[in-house]
Amino acid sequence: MLTLVKDADVPVQPAAPPPERRPRSTLRESNYNRRRFLAWLHDEVAVLRALGMDHRRIAAQLDIAEHDVRAFCPKPKEKILRRHLPRRAVEALLHGRHASIGGRTVAKRSRYLVEIASAYTWNELMSESGVGTVTASEIRLWLEERGAALRDDEDDQHRSAQW
Repeated sequence: MLTLVKDADVPVQPAAPPPERRPRSTLRESNYNRRRFLAWLHDEVAVLRALGMDHRRIAAQLDIAEHDVRAFCPKPKEKILRRHLPRRAVEALLHGRHASIGGRTVAKRSRYLVEIASAYTWNELMSESGVGTVTASEIRLWLEERGAALRDDEDDQHRSAQW
């Protein structure tokens, strides 16, 4: 059965203040830092894996779990001879500071990628736009598979001393 309740019989509760929210910029900054850290971690795992380290040693080196290393690792196609460089590496070599070694056109330069890449030192390669440690390591390994190598930094200093 329903009964009539007067307003005076019901106690009035004060309204609770709305929960405090973080500004959106703070959330974006924290996500950006997390993304940057995960990108760095992915690069580190890829470089260590390219150097031939196994999952357990990489996990110990970076102080992370072994299953995390597997998640960040490149897929096992790396045991196959690398016939092609990644597109970002090819673009950096075709348009970089030593690209003129291969000729004037992109078609001619693409035939002399080994010669162009072997003209670089590690520091010169790292200073090219679009080239980071992973791309530079891929170029170095690609050259080694073809019997070539990056130029030593000592050669660069020796040549500048001759001039």
